[in-house]
Amino acid sequence: MASPSHRRTLLSRRRRLGLATGVVLVAGALAVPAVNAATTEAATATPSTKRLHDDFNGDGYPDLAIGAPGTTVNTQSGAGSVSVLYGSASGLSTSRKQVLKGPGVPDPEAWQGLYGGHLQSADLDGDGYADLLSSLKAYVMDLEDGYAVQVNWGGPKGLSTTATRLAWAPQGSLAGGWTGQFTVADVDGDKHPDLVTLSNDNWMGESPETDNGDGTVFHGPFEHGGWPARKSYFRINPEGYQNYEALTSGDVNGDGIADLAVQSTFVDESDSRGVELLLGGADGFTYKGLLKDAQGRRVGGEDVEIGDLNKDGYGDIVVGHSLDSYDSDVELPTKGGALAVVHGGPAGVSTTRKPVWINQDTAGVPGTGERGDGMGSGLSIADTNGDGYLDVATGLPGEDLGSITDAGAVLVLRGSANGLTATGVKTFTQNTSAVPGTAEKGDRFGAETALVDADGDKKAGLIVGDPAENAGNGSVWVFSATSGGITAGGSFSFGSATMGLPASGAKFGASLAD
Repeated sequence: MASPSHRRTLLSRRRRLGLATGVVLVAGALAVPAVNAATTEAATATPSTKRLHDDFNGDGYPDLAIGAPGTTVNTQSGAGSVSVLYGSASGLSTSRKQVLKGPGVPDPEAWQGLYGGHLQSADLDGDGYADLLSSLKAYVMDLEDGYAVQVNWGGPKGLSTTATRLAWAPQGSLAGGWTGQFTVADVDGDKHPDLVTLSNDNWMGESPETDNGDGTVFHGPFEHGGWPARKSYFRINPEGYQNYEALTSGDVNGDGIADLAVQSTFVDESDSRGVELLLGGADGFTYKGLLKDAQGRRVGGEDVEIGDLNKDGYGDIVVGHSLDSYDSDVELPTKGGALAVVHGGPAGVSTTRKPVWINQDTAGVPGTGERGDGMGSGLSIADTNGDGYLDVATGLPGEDLGSITDAGAVLVLRGSANGLTATGVKTFTQNTSAVPGTAEKGDRFGAETALVDADGDKKAGLIVGDPAENAGNGSVWVFSATSGGITAGGSFSFGSATMGLPASGAKFGASLAD
């Protein structure tokens, strides 16, 4: 059985009780001054009334943040960095950029790093500008390794160069070794984004002595000092004792309040991947249980995204089941990896639409399912052709191209009135005509994806992150979109050096926030 690994979480988690801390941390990342970070118009523009969750400078065009957690800063390897490309009427360009660096602390007793390993955006303070949240691994004083969530605030000139630390916990916290995973969404229905983490020992040095639950909600709105109006703890499965690996938010029951899909494994059963659904509400979460497929089998995987694929008003839960070497995979249609789609409904999960599995052995999907292909990696959801239906991009980083092993590929599947369809699937590799570069062994193209409407034309382009490219230096590819969907024509790629950063071992593209 393969050892699980995943871009957003460490799938090995222990519950450890009683570790306390009294340290208050307020620190930010170092920054390289923006180079054309915002256009002249954006610098004086009124913030978009749409309040795009991914528009950092308020010019009405979504932006893209790229994490490179392996970046060396001040001789400290693995300090990390984040590069931001600002959208415009002409899309993304490396000439409109801003670079934020991890602290690069020279003292090993105060090591902080892996900045950019997990990125999300949201307007935390309600000023009309999206803010960038990121995780940071830290070692402070005599405490064991921990993780923090920090925010760079958006504004008319782009992101602030000084970050505010919102939450922190030692790695062996009450929730069982938090690894910096979080989600941002309005889970209490007050129209303000909330920060949700899988640790309950993580608010600016507060240290509850008892186990208050499996996670914490920091309720918005936030001020630039970092303090929310209040926080609350929550339990995920009231009847079980699981390890919780990562969480995703989205509105599955159509009530306008975000819900949580939490990836879990059972403590005494390593081959037990599952996704547990909690409905958000003003009075806290309501547990709805583990997701099941049409045959009653547990649906689990390494990535989860939520989006309304069929325009019925309910978010659908797309589970990326990229690891296919578990014993349970013998009973599932997951050879080579797969997507499981569990449709949302008024009660959380639809009672009329059955869950579906899609892999490379599904009719209409290019290729053949082979062990280790990794379909289901790096999921992202958005409308790529302007038809009003959300589409799904997934990486297959283990896909072989002829004799080139683990070269990698990306599939884009269309949404429709019937949900996700294999009709009209698009495939991209480094050997696709007009795509820069050449497929090589171990490139693992498609480990990460994002769908971004950077030119505001209602059609999201494709971003592909490949942190393994060039022996771990990493690279990112940018594809535009037309009414026919994603196109390779005009695509371009770049890496850390283009951003003015050290390239060696940077893992550029390991995380993407749109």
